[in-house]
Amino acid sequence: ELYLRVSNELYLKRCIVGGLERVFEFSRNFRNEGIDRTHNPEFTAVEFYQAYADYNDMMIHFEKIWERACIAANGTTKISYQGQELDLKTPWRRLTVYEALQQLGKIDVQAMSDDDLRQKMGELHLELDGEWSRGRAIISLFEELCEDQLIQPTFITDFPKEHTPLCKIHRSNPDLVEQFEPYINGWEVGNAYSELNDPLLQREMLEDQVARGRGGEDETHPLDENFLHAIECGMPPTGGVGIGIDRMAMLLTDSASIRDVLLFPLMKPEE
Repeated sequence: ELYLRVSNELYLKRCIVGGLERVFEFSRNFRNEGIDRTHNPEFTAVEFYQAYADYNDMMIHFEKIWERACIAANGTTKISYQGQELDLKTPWRRLTVYEALQQLGKIDVQAMSDDDLRQKMGELHLELDGEWSRGRAIISLFEELCEDQLIQPTFITDFPKEHTPLCKIHRSNPDLVEQFEPYINGWEVGNAYSELNDPLLQREMLEDQVARGRGGEDETHPLDENFLHAIECGMPPTGGVGIGIDRMAMLLTDSASIRDVLLFPLMKPEE
């Protein structure tokens, strides 16, 4: 029998609420998604949370962990992955989503109207599941135009607020959230936020996500009332990070497939 959890995030944040100011956990997670060379439904992650920190602090933690792991495994920050030379030395490059689209995708989404975005998505044969929104369109364009160009370690920051309901609204732009995703070799290798700790806004964002799920959007989750109750008790400003361990193992050992670094990959029933 499989007991499934998408992430340990909501549980670790309850520990922060309970007064444990720095917490981490290595966990097995399960997401009902497809299998390919870099994805497996069951995977290993480490998440850690630090009270009185934000996503800028988490970037420094993240790049240092990767740099030290690379040196421990290979004796150097420079590695070759399937013939591609990579250098994990800190500090890593930092680009906002808007900057990435401008530099790598050659489009200025801030200057584009909603109709312009729809037209560009049509040209690229991109469609959104569920209701259309400007933020989700920008995310879709970023994924299509930029991700595979992010070869050397890069932090992509400041996503549209539609990207996650668990992240603090950006301190200087209410259309964005204080989130980063690190990329290496064109792969997303983690995720991090300045954690949302406003209980009223958190409830509103999670209820909106549930409504979007009813509207046909794929990646939404049920409401967790116990988590909301914890946030209502009071959570300090917090930074949090999730790191995909399997993709780290792939890169640091030059393994071509995620199945090469899984001890017991889940198989289809023989019958």
